[in-house]
Amino acid sequence: MHIGWLFQSSRLQWAWRAAFLGHNQCGPHGAWRWTHSGGGPYRAVIFDMGGVLIPSPGRLVAEWEEQNHIPSGTILKTFVSGGENGLWMRFMRGEMTVETFLPEFGRLYSETSETCVPVGSFFSLLTSEQVAKPFPVMTEAITQIRAKGLKTAVLSNNFYLSDGQSFLPLDRKQFDVVVESCLEGVCKPDPRIYQLCLERLGLQPSESIFLDDLEENVKAAAGLGMHTIKVHDPEAAVKELETLLGFTLRTVVPNTRPVRNAMEIPKDSLEKYLKDVLGTQTTGPLELLQFDHGQSNPTYYLRLAGRQLVLRKEPPGTLPLSAHTVGREFRIMKALADAGVPVPRVLDLCEDSRIIGTPFYLMEYCPGLVYKDPALPGLEPSQRRAVYTAMNRVLCRIHSVDFQAAGLEDYGKQGEHKAARLSC
Repeated sequence: MHIGWLFQSSRLQWAWRAAFLGHNQCGPHGAWRWTHSGGGPYRAVIFDMGGVLIPSPGRLVAEWEEQNHIPSGTILKTFVSGGENGLWMRFMRGEMTVETFLPEFGRLYSETSETCVPVGSFFSLLTSEQVAKPFPVMTEAITQIRAKGLKTAVLSNNFYLSDGQSFLPLDRKQFDVVVESCLEGVCKPDPRIYQLCLERLGLQPSESIFLDDLEENVKAAAGLGMHTIKVHDPEAAVKELETLLGFTLRTVVPNTRPVRNAMEIPKDSLEKYLKDVLGTQTTGPLELLQFDHGQSNPTYYLRLAGRQLVLRKEPPGTLPLSAHTVGREFRIMKALADAGVPVPRVLDLCEDSRIIGTPFYLMEYCPGLVYKDPALPGLEPSQRRAVYTAMNRVLCRIHSVDFQAAGLEDYGKQGEHKAARLSC
């Protein structure tokens, strides 16, 4: 369900289910997976949108309520008012336009709370850039699924925008079928909308896997015979999906690991900086990993909207004057690239410590092999020869750089020592 946050972690959630669905959920909270007893090969994966493919706006709504001095949970109460025939459910079934929904919603809110709510800004929040960011891990999983020949689909409770189009901040080319409640006039967990999706895919329920962040939607799908995953975290959901499918859904970045606790950097300010550097058209959540090597200066792998980057920063704390200077690294890398030496293209040097705590620079990520043992164990003689030849060729190019023409005449000691410093 697109607005899954409306029904999570609240007593109203249970009251809503009892009144609307006519049954109670049982079992522990958490990452439930409802399954059925059938089997057979999987031929399609069906995704909910909000809370699965894109973020659920729960945190933003909580902040919006606080900023507008609205009691926490008030929006939820207004949304569930009226049950199946309430404003929100009618809006999700496409029975109301934005122009009719917003004034009615504002009126209902005013009647129940005796205060006014800026409904225009609230709706803008629901469709804001912070919400309309596909999770990179899910986008990558979809690519891998389709590469294996399986079909993909979106099955979402959704609504119309003011231009008459539905709110679908996804690449439609990634999906064979898209089924939206506002176009079909029926919402999950009604079995008819699941059956409609399966019919358009040309599949039996047991041939599909369905992912949703709401338990009642997951249970309804399982009741039809679909294999299901209850999504509480996209990363964990993809791991569970990998287990069901039997193949990996993530491109592994060699020599990386999750960022160490002591080496974490603020992602919000970094993401804003990256969008300024890469262009305002860049969208999507920032993926951040740490390289195992490059210990003198912490080194990170970044991915944002398909761009793969490397960030090198100075360590935190007080440093010797000439040690760990990323500005020096940036200057040399840029000069070598301009001189024709094959090095990654550097993009920007940021000396503003307010961004991530220390100065850093940014360069493009270049996939390749990292050899830590110079003996190159495990390689055939011809392969070792090719590696050594390539290494020597690049060293020759480095030592052939005219450091004065490259603008490095003031770097380090003069004389023969300088060429050696460039290749360190």
